Amino acid sequence: MTDSEKNLVDLFNRLFLIENKWQNVFYMHTPFCLRKCNYCVYGSKVPSSKEELNTFYHKIIPRQIEQYKHTLENVKFDQVYFGGGTPTVGDADILAGIYEQIPNFKDIPLKTTEASPHTITEEHIDLFGQYGFRYVSLGVQTLDKRVLEKENRFVVNRAKLNYIFRQLDRYDIISNTDLIFFLDTDTLKDLEISRNDLDIMMSSIRPVSLTLYSNYRAKKSVENRRGMINVIKEMLEKYPEYRCVNSCLDEAELAYDMENSVEYRLMRKHQDFNFYMLSKVPQSHPHGHNMLAVGEYMHFKPRYNYYFVYDFMDKYTWKDYYNYSKAICEDYERTREKLGLPHSNLIKNHGFFKDENSKNKFKEILKETGNPYHEL
Repeated sequence: MTDSEKNLVDLFNRLFLIENKWQNVFYMHTPFCLRKCNYCVYGSKVPSSKEELNTFYHKIIPRQIEQYKHTLENVKFDQVYFGGGTPTVGDADILAGIYEQIPNFKDIPLKTTEASPHTITEEHIDLFGQYGFRYVSLGVQTLDKRVLEKENRFVVNRAKLNYIFRQLDRYDIISNTDLIFFLDTDTLKDLEISRNDLDIMMSSIRPVSLTLYSNYRAKKSVENRRGMINVIKEMLEKYPEYRCVNSCLDEAELAYDMENSVEYRLMRKHQDFNFYMLSKVPQSHPHGHNMLAVGEYMHFKPRYNYYFVYDFMDKYTWKDYYNYSKAICEDYERTREKLGLPHSNLIKNHGFFKDENSKNKFKEILKETGNPYHEL
């Protein structure tokens, strides 16, 4: 670590200890997948060897956790999220070792993780149950064998999927499946594939949650988005136990949804469940959440959203992003209100500082370290 990087970590730790009104989220990034999917836009790579994985889990992650140990010991975290990449590329015993290295890990009330149907094991599921995980998301994307092979993905075994979700049910863990529209031709022809995926998922495999989104690399069009929404509405009518909990699926919102690559989340229970990744618009750091992130590796750098620490944006870009993310969260709250669902527990308060004393302390630290304070 260079002196400038150490100074940034020290500054981050000092500022994070100041009490505020937002939720604190600990994020751990896993920059590895067994295969790199052709459509993927996320920060991951195929590990070159078992030694590379061991180095990441036994040296890099422990060192990064140690950098923030004082903060992790002294700040109450509301949520923890393991993303990637594929967190379950690590064996259950490896992940258990990581959990034990995170100070106060068992006391974090909301624990969530991503997983892959090709790497998750019974040992992983038992581990999640043991540590009180609430939400596990599996990237399935489609059940169509030809499309999976075209996108360099392993074929999904439906029987295994069904088994995984039933095991998660044993621990009352919310199971989520990600499905992607327009993976094949990027045209309306693809809707039949998605209709079939949803029919199978909602009728027999039945995860608690389904997150539906369009291929990020595909061209956006009003026709595609309208077709996607119509298929979702059709399947919700066919399987009324599911409900879209983060969007009204209104024609009036079509342009907004298309512009922001909105994700539609269908849930058959726990419809009051809320966490920082549940909004309509996919974001790495939504408004109302402080994120402390580890898992930086090579050129894969998980992003923080800590107020005023500009490790990847200048102050003007950050201010624009702050205002944009605030507007998105306000829109999400209005959507939840329209749906008759709780809409106040995602964000504790739009204001950041607990009081003037915490604000002044924040300013003093920035002044002492030669960093500017910019009022938002």
